[in-house]
Amino acid sequence: MIISESIFISQSPDKIWDFWLPVTTDVQWRDGIIKAGLNTKLPTNVGSAGVHFHKSLGPMPWTIISWEDGRHMEWIFGECRLKGFTGSYHVEPENDGSRVTMQQTQPALPLFMRIIMFFARGVIRKGMKGDLQRLKSIMES
Repeated sequence: MIISESIFISQSPDKIWDFWLPVTTDVQWRDGIIKAGLNTKLPTNVGSAGVHFHKSLGPMPWTIISWEDGRHMEWIFGECRLKGFTGSYHVEPENDGSRVTMQQTQPALPLFMRIIMFFARGVIRKGMKGDLQRLKSIMES
């Protein structure tokens, strides 16, 4: 199952990308993230790794699996409750600003977990919308 949300932000893709790049800024706009950082040195690229600490889920280690500098990053979660899930940020120019998209993809899950995730998708989507709205507020202030 893929869950995706996007928002228009009145800032250039470069400004948004520069805000995202250190990943430590995720604590400012991602609900539940209390700490975030890279485990590898810059420059970031495929294979770079880091960890986010979520107030309810604990440590969530990840590794970048797809990278287009200034436009797209995709990661996969390692040993944690979301193991095998992927997430991504994408930014592209749109009119006088940018279209920002967040996406989450779930791995093949046992039937019981697929049923649970089917009903949880509304909560996940609502969380993504809230995160994107906070990002918009920060970037446009």
